[in-house]
Amino acid sequence: MLTFVEAISLAGDRAKQNDDACGATRTWGWVIDGATDLHETPLTNYASDAAWIATYLSEHLAGSAIAYDIYGANADDLRHELKSASEALRKDWAADSPIPFEKWRSPIASALVLSEFEERTIELIELGDCRCFMLDADGAVHIAGGPQDAADAETQLASLQTDAHKPLLQREVTVAHLRQMRASLNREGAHWTFCLDPACAKHARTHRFQLKRPAHLLLMTDGFSALVDRYHAYDAAGLVRTALAMGLQELGRELRAIEAADSGGAKHPRFKASDDATALLLRLT
Repeated sequence: MLTFVEAISLAGDRAKQNDDACGATRTWGWVIDGATDLHETPLTNYASDAAWIATYLSEHLAGSAIAYDIYGANADDLRHELKSASEALRKDWAADSPIPFEKWRSPIASALVLSEFEERTIELIELGDCRCFMLDADGAVHIAGGPQDAADAETQLASLQTDAHKPLLQREVTVAHLRQMRASLNREGAHWTFCLDPACAKHARTHRFQLKRPAHLLLMTDGFSALVDRYHAYDAAGLVRTALAMGLQELGRELRAIEAADSGGAKHPRFKASDDATALLLRLT
């Protein structure tokens, strides 16, 4: 059984909404990272379209998990739920406005969902760049989610900015490049995220793990896994152990302290001084 230990979700900018979401039941856990809007005015009635897609997917998963509460879900079940959520979101979007002609406007999210299946295995499915670090009873670490070089790729791109001192949407060259990259996603032969195209579900990466119990699972959006992937303050096992020993709140403070000390991005180039950062710590018994 999965039991909830602790969760944290920090807004990257406290003057704005948090575009992340997370949740857990006795057999499911998930984290979702809505991709920052690249337009000023949301096309939904939410504070951002990123928050809209993340919130809806989280609510859908919470409702669906009830049906699998006894035996859990396998990867095919999880894939089906991603498809169902995408279909429902597409209908809701189309009811208020057409699917945007400019593909970069269409909301997307990274998502990682796992389930304990029939008390034997952890089944995991993911799209985008959320991460999961698992530490079993023998101290063995298992890693899922990626691509693992996503933080390095962002660092390389962000280092090319010449106007990083401006708010993101005022960096014309940067935003134009980000819009071009966003438009290239979610099509055959490209990288896929969770989106308004139900075909995204068939492109989700799946994983299966046998963990010696008790084990601990740390699910994260990339804003939190940056402690490992971008700032190299920990390795995967060290991050889980510190979460258990010190708590996620302490890790959140450390994360923001690292970013505050490098607010201009000279040491760690990035597109935002701080990103939304969400982590969910579960125990498998």
